[in-house]
Amino acid sequence: MRVLLIESGVMAPERFVYQCYPPHGLMYLAAYLREKRPQHQLRIFDMMGERAGPAAVDAVLGEFRPELVAIHAMSFQASCMHAVAARIKARDPECVVAVGGPHPSAAGESVLDDANVDALGLGEGEDTIIEMVDRLEAGQGLAGVAGTMTRSDGAIARGPERGFVADLDTIPYPARDLIDLKNYFTDAMLNQNDITCRRELTTIFTSRACPFACIFCHNMFGKKFRARSADNVLDEMETLARDHGIRELHVIDDCFNCKVDRAKEILTGMIERELDLKLAFPNGIRGDRLPDDLLDLMVRAGVYAANFGVESGSARIQKLIKKGLSLDAIADGISRAAARGIFTHGFFMLGFPGETEAEMMETIEFACASDLHTAGFALLTPFPGSEVHRMALADGKTIEFDPDDTSYQRVSCNLSATSDETLAKMHKLAHRRFYGSPRRLYRIITTMPHPTDFFRVGLRHVRLKFV
Repeated sequence: MRVLLIESGVMAPERFVYQCYPPHGLMYLAAYLREKRPQHQLRIFDMMGERAGPAAVDAVLGEFRPELVAIHAMSFQASCMHAVAARIKARDPECVVAVGGPHPSAAGESVLDDANVDALGLGEGEDTIIEMVDRLEAGQGLAGVAGTMTRSDGAIARGPERGFVADLDTIPYPARDLIDLKNYFTDAMLNQNDITCRRELTTIFTSRACPFACIFCHNMFGKKFRARSADNVLDEMETLARDHGIRELHVIDDCFNCKVDRAKEILTGMIERELDLKLAFPNGIRGDRLPDDLLDLMVRAGVYAANFGVESGSARIQKLIKKGLSLDAIADGISRAAARGIFTHGFFMLGFPGETEAEMMETIEFACASDLHTAGFALLTPFPGSEVHRMALADGKTIEFDPDDTSYQRVSCNLSATSDETLAKMHKLAHRRFYGSPRRLYRIITTMPHPTDFFRVGLRHVRLKFV
């Protein structure tokens, strides 16, 4: 069987300013499928990496003639996902179209309202895609496949719940041979991490899931932290450096330092193996789980940048969002990381349910008083599938969710105790206050790996916040 794996793009790819990361999830699916069912032909088409619009799939469809197409989509890629599904069915109505990823897993039945979508995978997809290809190869339908939703005779059928992969070491390394890694090498400050140290970079997952219950987050991997063994991670790192010329890794775990001893084991292994790699944590690390010896190992192993999910400087809002975070502890963790020369960035949000103007000001004051080098202040977007989305619906709110505009810079649904105008005002004030400090701008320039990049690209980031 010919299986095509597509990473959705966006409807206007020329407007997407960031260099993207490789399609890690699809590479894992391909590697797993190839190991378990080697008779199938596999192809990956990354629309993000190619900066391709929906029409670009026509060429690969015509050349590869897939029998099954699996499309991955985040929420901001939803429109493109549906457009691609339509082009596939227009070209070959017999081709099976399955979709998966955070958006389909969260949106569920609404995605299957699209007649061009045959099946929807929920959560992790490795074992699900194996069962799918087995069914299709045997001439059977997909109704009842565990971990899926399908449409049959106008009705939605949900298969049995599928458990998560318990031992992540049983999943082979991502099939990076199905893409050209060099296409993802980037100049500094043009990727999703905002800054880079070396051009030859790629991503790595060392664990899946986060045990915390933040109301704004996805639940793709469940809430039980599952980790690869340190040796398994280190062997992959060594392979990337030796065979692919990788010199920098971005660890895209939800919670790398959830288990501090395991994090130490990986970093110690990097030092002992003399892996000359730079490390960054674009998805964030827990700032309240950073003992000094872990930070020292991070620096010795090559960590130069780390993001921190703070979200709010209000103790009441912290309790509301269920992050389980001590503000004093994360402020201390940020300070100790910055003191060691690690470039620190903070994630913040404004507009949580019932949040007052005074509580927003607490967030602004926390950020400004911290030792963060940079910070991003997002306006809360209640994405489908999140607890805050359910809270908004229960409160009778109208959510103006536009998958083609998920910039976090506009009010899509105001759940706060303030007006839309006040929320927008506080959003601008946060950036003006934070970046209005000459001392902070000096620290940015003197700490980032390539100081001249501040003037080439960094001012774009700051200028956006002063609009």
